[in-house]
Amino acid sequence: MTQGYYRFPTIHNDTVVFVCEDDLWSVGVAGGVARRLTANPGEALRPVLSPDGIWLAFTGRDEGVPEVYVMPAIGGPARRLTFLGAQRTQVVGWMPDGQAIIFSSEASQPFAGMSQLYTVPHQGGEPRPLPTGPAFSISYGPHGAAVIARNVTDLSRWKRYRGGRTGDLWVDPHGQDAWQRLIRLDGNLAAPIWIAERIFFVSDHEGVGNIYSCRADGSDLHRHTDHADFYVRHPSSDGRLIVYHAGADLWVLDPTTDQRRIIPVELHSPQPQRKRRFVHPDHFLDAYAIHPNATSLALTVRGRAFTMGNSPYAVRMYG
Repeated sequence: MTQGYYRFPTIHNDTVVFVCEDDLWSVGVAGGVARRLTANPGEALRPVLSPDGIWLAFTGRDEGVPEVYVMPAIGGPARRLTFLGAQRTQVVGWMPDGQAIIFSSEASQPFAGMSQLYTVPHQGGEPRPLPTGPAFSISYGPHGAAVIARNVTDLSRWKRYRGGRTGDLWVDPHGQDAWQRLIRLDGNLAAPIWIAERIFFVSDHEGVGNIYSCRADGSDLHRHTDHADFYVRHPSSDGRLIVYHAGADLWVLDPTTDQRRIIPVELHSPQPQRKRRFVHPDHFLDAYAIHPNATSLALTVRGRAFTMGNSPYAVRMYG
């Protein structure tokens, strides 16, 4: 069924937005024909639907480095919200009231890979840091409680790592900025999602990255998925269902029953990135050699060998 490589899903009620071909697409949670939402000159990554489903925040690279953008969830022009100039800026969610977007960024940090969480109003304004310390993502629970992830965001890029930079989760169970480690497992942990009385997250302590959950005190660990081939990547939730991608497919999980299924996506794309394009060869010239009689020229451009004569005839390519 796969016609594309689907990544970074986000869900609100019956709507799922995901990334394919570096653009954003929308499809129903039951599957069907996907609708393209963006046709941007740069990458669009990490979309997150607002709590009311009206707005769609994402990380965009239209003007170089990644920045925070927002657009109507049904489609329309996107508006740039941040101008930080950092090499890593990633949208991670929304504040519970839906008025501000949460993102992580290396801006103003002394070292690469040391991200801080910020909020920015979705109508525009100055970014403000959250009092969490270094963190890559956050999810809010009842009464101001929160859980954050540190060190890693995607376990599949650091499979079964067990060193000092292992992904870790910290919880503030009462919303009083009293952070403590959520749970200790012999593996990488990332992507926490707080739903009702449980905290869901991805862990590879049993080999392949799958979704687990526990209570806010770290007790009652439970495994919800059983992928044995591809890691669970980038889960997201609207508080009811969890969507994620594994391999090239989108999946939806009902955490109350542990029932999961593939979202069958029909992607009818013109595939613009696969169309032929013409470049100026002088910008990609590797080497050249002139014939001893000066009648022709051999050269390599973009990893290919060519010959051409001193006349307006066709250029020949080899290999």
